[in-house]
Amino acid sequence: MLSDGSLPELHKTASFGSRSVERLAKLREHQPTGPLMCAEFWNGWFDHWGAHHHTTSVEQSAADLDELLAAGASVNLYMLHGGTNFGFTNGANDKGVYQATVTSYDYDAPLSESGEPTEKFWAFRDVIAKYAPVPAEKPEASAPAPTPSVSLDRVVSLRSAVQASSSALGAWSPFGHLPALDELGHYRGFAVYKAAVGSGGVLSFAEVRDRAQVFLDGAPVGVLSRDHHDSAIVLPTGGVLEILVEDQGRVNYGERIGEHKGLIGPALLDGVEITEWEVLPLALDSLTIEVLFGTTEPEEHGAADATAASHLSSIAGPAFAAGTFTIDAPADLFLSTAGWGKGNVYVNGFNLGRYWSRGPQTTLYVPAPILRVGVNEIVIFETLTAASARISFVPSANLGHTDF
Repeated sequence: MLSDGSLPELHKTASFGSRSVERLAKLREHQPTGPLMCAEFWNGWFDHWGAHHHTTSVEQSAADLDELLAAGASVNLYMLHGGTNFGFTNGANDKGVYQATVTSYDYDAPLSESGEPTEKFWAFRDVIAKYAPVPAEKPEASAPAPTPSVSLDRVVSLRSAVQASSSALGAWSPFGHLPALDELGHYRGFAVYKAAVGSGGVLSFAEVRDRAQVFLDGAPVGVLSRDHHDSAIVLPTGGVLEILVEDQGRVNYGERIGEHKGLIGPALLDGVEITEWEVLPLALDSLTIEVLFGTTEPEEHGAADATAASHLSSIAGPAFAAGTFTIDAPADLFLSTAGWGKGNVYVNGFNLGRYWSRGPQTTLYVPAPILRVGVNEIVIFETLTAASARISFVPSANLGHTDF
């Protein structure tokens, strides 16, 4: 990368998270004079769905930073402050196997996703104090987050919500070919593809990007997953074919940068191309109870199969479920997703991000500025099944198991 990823007239920097002396020596081989700079000092790492939560040793990271500064090099910490891939903003990697990044970008950073100082923060502060002044001000840890109670009191299936005559989730468009989502100007999130098939058989695509739940006349048939390299499935009969497609995140490094999302054609049924399609890009960047149900009152609802109840016991997806909770003062919260399948959560219309039973993370960060004193609303888009529709807030984040 130093040889081929640089220009002779431009200053070179390096990126690394360990073996600082060795890395700086390698940089000096390619740049005999001038300041040494670590443009990204990796003090943690990001997580993928279905893998473990990445952490790094506090002691080793601090020692590597110490070596770097002792060598007289400049440094940019990546990350100083962890963050969140709210909504559909997470990225992905693909080095032969597609891996989508999780919602949390805590990164095991010195300041956590919610801004809490960690052991790594204090260790780094001590190291930096050896080489430069540090502020006298010290951040204080927050108290455990409040845990308000929530009751989900209404639910509507995705199928009914999009069949409503005036659906706020989007409009169907006809095509004489199988379009990628980019062709529709839909660059993230979900879409529904629909076609009539006269018989059963093997349904195949050139590629699925990135996850497709297949239904016939509303009944589930199966799932095609990009990370499993799935591209074909057996349809037992003919009928109305409906496919819920999820763009799980754009590849942001390597040869697949800029690729199109959705179902990539041709679509074949026993070798014969299906050309007549309807596609509905789902408008899910923001979602409220009123958008889905036409009112904030559970007794009145717009979609045909919407159900109001004092408490829902489970959610059979794909479906939307909603409810309210009350807080006395805005504060950071941590929403537990344990027991849920896969989907997104919205609080007061704000898309907190994705959850998935694959883990590793089992909480979503709810920042205080999106909350309001008094009644707050929550909407869940569950694409699989939530055995329990119970909503729980917990005192702190749970980002999952580590590899040691």
